[in-house]
Amino acid sequence: MKEYRRLSPKDAKRLKFINWLKNTFKSTAKWSVTIVLIFICLIVGIALFYNVVDNRNMDDSTDYGEISKTISSETENDLTENEKHELEIDSSKEEDNSSQEDKEEIIKKEMDSNYDFSKWNEVCPKELIITNKFNPISDKYKVNTKLCRGKEIDADVCDHLEQMIVDARKDDIILWISSGYRSVELQSKLFYNQVAREKNKSVITDEEAEKRAQTVVALPRTSEHNTGLAVDFNGVQDDFYTKKEYKWLMDNAHRYGFIERYQQKWQDKTGVIYEPWHFRYVGVENSLLIKESGLSLEEYVFQNLMKNI
Repeated sequence: MKEYRRLSPKDAKRLKFINWLKNTFKSTAKWSVTIVLIFICLIVGIALFYNVVDNRNMDDSTDYGEISKTISSETENDLTENEKHELEIDSSKEEDNSSQEDKEEIIKKEMDSNYDFSKWNEVCPKELIITNKFNPISDKYKVNTKLCRGKEIDADVCDHLEQMIVDARKDDIILWISSGYRSVELQSKLFYNQVAREKNKSVITDEEAEKRAQTVVALPRTSEHNTGLAVDFNGVQDDFYTKKEYKWLMDNAHRYGFIERYQQKWQDKTGVIYEPWHFRYVGVENSLLIKESGLSLEEYVFQNLMKNI
């Protein structure tokens, strides 16, 4: 009370209380500001983190379809990074699709109408070529490719695909290309690598291994990816049909010349399991007609375009 000796005891006590209040307020304000700054930094950090993640997932020029798989060291030495990615995509189908028994049943099941499109493929417009396990493309078939979002696509298709992705983005739909053009050489590597994997699973003949491999990877020259006209979207996921991106494609893809190629109800026509992620360019003038027909591409061409061949 020495410092308050000129004051009355009552005033000194009051002044001491005021000083204590000031000090307490300063201390509280200091810690409050510190806590607020820490909280702001935390919020900014979280926002930056998710921004980085979103950019990695949405960057249109980035390859997002990579699925972690272990491939043999021998094959790994022979494949480029892009080839490994294509192998990983096909390997994911093996795990995510139906059981091995179901796959074997599919590959043994013949198409109800085993259409021969060999003559058609010689004279048809490029965008209407039929490629399946019964109708491989000719060894003379050449593809002029162009990069679209980091993936090779038939050059005549690239602008249509780019516009579709851009327009989808305007509707808050993020589409990215998991797989585009595959050379026949790459398709061969993918197929025979899968054959080796099937043989490693159990003691089976080469013929049986190839049959099983065909349920996962198409034979060389029988994949639509060999034509450069086919695109797999958004990571090749079996539940893609439940996503808003799939619904947007179903409502709009025909405006850009694309159709869903492998619907579940067409398995006996196409010989291919349900692939909701796989879309095929058939040309803007054909896509709406094919979509409205409710027919697979094989059926539509056979019933409507092959009459004079």
